[in-house]
Amino acid sequence: MVMRRKAENTQKTKKDVLVEMLRTAILSGELQPGERLIQEELAERFKVSPTPVREAIQQLVAEGVLSHSPYKGVQVAEVQAEDVRQVYLIRGALEQLAVRLAVPNLRIADVKRMHVIQTEMQTQLAANGRSEMLALNREFHMMMYERAEMPILKQMIMTLWMKSPWDSMFVVPHRAEMVLNEHQRILDGIDQGDAEQASAAMLHHIESGLQALVSYLDGK
Repeated sequence: MVMRRKAENTQKTKKDVLVEMLRTAILSGELQPGERLIQEELAERFKVSPTPVREAIQQLVAEGVLSHSPYKGVQVAEVQAEDVRQVYLIRGALEQLAVRLAVPNLRIADVKRMHVIQTEMQTQLAANGRSEMLALNREFHMMMYERAEMPILKQMIMTLWMKSPWDSMFVVPHRAEMVLNEHQRILDGIDQGDAEQASAAMLHHIESGLQALVSYLDGK
């Protein structure tokens, strides 16, 4: 009876599923910062009633992923320059921890896939495949964070990603090339089974992204 009740409690509601779908759309760049969201359109798009849409929006507004005002309605939250440094500093700490925990749990198939992603990102960079490269970058990172086997940690990281200018690879000049080089350093640590080396490379990756973005914003 206890096991059945536990299984029932872990089943995802329509609201939970919709929250995940909206997060994915935001992280992938399908929904852009400042883009307005209409509840009726979302209900039709995802084939659900207005109630789970309203509940999902309320949760994402509370998390700061979406914003709401009487004049603009519900929008994907825009990145504020003064928040960028805080977001990146927290990301560095959390993502370094996630990689340290993940390395011992990565399977051979995971590592092979990460190498394939690295190659595909290089191909997309040459072809200027912006959306494809963003999606591959997300997969590269989230594969590690999933293997950390700490769902709360992964959720915190995902929330911070949605507060970050995730298109900085193409906004900051030459940042995409730097990202690939930094990913390779992470892979080098993973290939050696060295969790400390891989996690240190991840911290450097996040800090490098912050420095590149700050330098870019200061020069605008």
